[in-house]
Amino acid sequence: MNKKTLCPCGSGKLFTDCCAVVLDDHSKALTALQLMRSRYTAFTLARNDYLKESWATETRPEELDVEDPAIQWLGLDIEEYDQGETVDTEGTVTFTARFLSSGHHCKLHEQSRFIKRNNLWYYLDGKSNSSTRKTGRNEPCPCGSGKKFKKCCLKKSRDLQ
Repeated sequence: MNKKTLCPCGSGKLFTDCCAVVLDDHSKALTALQLMRSRYTAFTLARNDYLKESWATETRPEELDVEDPAIQWLGLDIEEYDQGETVDTEGTVTFTARFLSSGHHCKLHEQSRFIKRNNLWYYLDGKSNSSTRKTGRNEPCPCGSGKKFKKCCLKKSRDLQ
């Protein structure tokens, strides 16, 4: 990503001023929300290393592979968060992550729990549900570009194959 790219986490900030800082140094996530945003960004960039590093050891999977070229991340919507500030030791973040997978528009809705240990925030676990629907070629693109799906993300996903 270049210096003028907006951060994938949807903060509206430049990547270099937002999640890039946290991806380079886990201790820069001062709140659970910052860690949540950086983890979403890590998924979009296939940063397995950071995802494992920022995952609490007691719930971290043995293997983690997010390098699936068939997935195209579309956006993150933060719905609410509770606690998780610099003075807290736990917090929750409720979000919806949108992505395309094999021409299907998918949504992952989760209430994630975070804990802070030794001044570092970690993802603990979450309660989630997901939905998938086939997007029609002539429907508006789910990424929000205003273009038809066939002229936007469907074309991009085919170019990646």
